[in-house]
Amino acid sequence: MVVAAILLSLCAVILGGVPIAVALGLIAVVTMVVSVGPDLLLIFIQRTYAGTTSFPLLAIPFFILAGNLMNVGGTTTRIFKVAQLFVGRIRGGLAHVNVIGSVIFAGMSGSAVADAAGLGVIEHKAMREAGYTSRFAATITAVSSTIGPIIPPSIPFVIYGSLANVSVGALFLAGIMPGLLMAGALMIVIAVVAERQNLPRGNALPPLRDVLRILLSAAPALALPPTILLVILTGVATPTEAAVVAAAFAFLLGWLVYRELLLSDLAEVIWDSARQTAQVMFIIAVAAPFGWVLIQQQIPNAILQAFLSLSTEPWVILLVINVVLLILGMFIEGVAVMIIAFPVLLPVMLKIGVDPVHFGVILVLNLMIGLVTPPVGLCLYVVAGIAKVSIAEITRELWPYVLALIFVLLLITYLPDLVLWLPRTLGYGLIQ
Repeated sequence: MVVAAILLSLCAVILGGVPIAVALGLIAVVTMVVSVGPDLLLIFIQRTYAGTTSFPLLAIPFFILAGNLMNVGGTTTRIFKVAQLFVGRIRGGLAHVNVIGSVIFAGMSGSAVADAAGLGVIEHKAMREAGYTSRFAATITAVSSTIGPIIPPSIPFVIYGSLANVSVGALFLAGIMPGLLMAGALMIVIAVVAERQNLPRGNALPPLRDVLRILLSAAPALALPPTILLVILTGVATPTEAAVVAAAFAFLLGWLVYRELLLSDLAEVIWDSARQTAQVMFIIAVAAPFGWVLIQQQIPNAILQAFLSLSTEPWVILLVINVVLLILGMFIEGVAVMIIAFPVLLPVMLKIGVDPVHFGVILVLNLMIGLVTPPVGLCLYVVAGIAKVSIAEITRELWPYVLALIFVLLLITYLPDLVLWLPRTLGYGLIQ
């Protein structure tokens, strides 16, 4: 009864238009007062402060800053041109370029929204000029942006690693194969649609001199993703320190190398980054006392018993959890879903033998699909604003690509080696 009251109240408050952070804090406060009394509110303050003091969370503002600096500093333009060299000439080539560009940019920003808002502007403009409909261009831009937080670095993986006390380096490695599978699945659907709709082909390969010029210009930007992974895996830097390296690298790249980032731009870039960081950290802060309330009310144990009474088969429990997360992601912002679901579902995963790293990738991929599913898909709103089309128009084009992403989700759910092979091979201790 208590479980249903808390979770249904939370959903009702959020769907009623109350900001997610305020809703989490409000439900936590009301539950504390009703269950024990106002004296328990001291714990609310303590837990709110403690929720933001985890060292790995420092990576969040720096990865956000790095993404914004790259969008302003000309890095995204060069990424797009490199992607165009590889797949731009086939039928539907610019749609494939959109996906490949997102794969490359994913290794730099760690944010789906940064991809959609930065690289998405360039991608949409190029696709419209090549004869694609605005609706189709917006759809591909939205679904390809979901790759961003799966391929490292990843802001959601940093948050999950902090919550679950799991190695962020292991999570970064675990996301590489699923991210590439997402790109492959989307490109297969694009190829089918391209043939059916007779989509335009791209331009012929430019002269060798121009190819070399494009690759040389983009080389510093392309060096960033392997550099970030290398400094983490070799122990030279923690993921948090690597985020600082990424931000510094993006600044120097835009200012000194590409000369498109002006010092006068920095104030606006830093302000935007601070605002985006505050939005994320506010949710994380008030989610800490909310998580404490869930544990204090023994809600994780009740959820665990409910799942086990439904079925003792791990594959059934995993299927149900995926369905629940996909539905939640349609209505609630991704970070909030992670913070709500984590204390409830992780004990279930451990009980049925699912590695926390494996569950982290399942959880984050679910949340990325939520970013492109109406009615609250954040990336849908970003690209709809860029393309000047309605959410309804994008939604009509969307479903084959969402089904492809769900197929990848099921693959990584039931074939855990796709997720865990790389971190195990590189020496991260995981559940065997």
